[in-house]
Amino acid sequence: MSRISEVIVVSGIPGAGKSSWIRKNTNPFLTEVFSADNYFIDKFGVYCFDSSKLASAHSLCLRTYTERLIHLAEAPSGTCSLTLVVDNTNTSSWEIAPYYSLAVAYEAPVRILLFQADPAKAHRRNIHGVEKDKVEKMAERVSNLKLPSFWNVQIINEWD
Repeated sequence: MSRISEVIVVSGIPGAGKSSWIRKNTNPFLTEVFSADNYFIDKFGVYCFDSSKLASAHSLCLRTYTERLIHLAEAPSGTCSLTLVVDNTNTSSWEIAPYYSLAVAYEAPVRILLFQADPAKAHRRNIHGVEKDKVEKMAERVSNLKLPSFWNVQIINEWD
């Protein structure tokens, strides 16, 4: 009894192509995207990042994902199933773990898409104005990322 076809958790530096991949490889009518970035979009659709509110943004993202996961997991399976996507940088295992664990707890198929990208190229492409040194530090975390061997991980190289 679930309406979840899959949960996808993305991991990668800003500008690696995570959001572009999601747009090109999922059905927009059957996909719901959860992102901390949404917290920073004002009523006019303008992105206004405030680093002092980052913890609140991530808390809201996890909470809305959890609520939707529970709702869909308990819904009758007679209607179409949805893909839930967590579209954050998720550059450490502790950031991925709650999303992955909740999906498993609700018996939803789950995979992690680990985006590999050149930091300089990603910095030029990132649309949120993340400073080069921060992108490089995040790239180092991603390259050293140790994920449990039992997690379903797919590596995506240099996605445009």
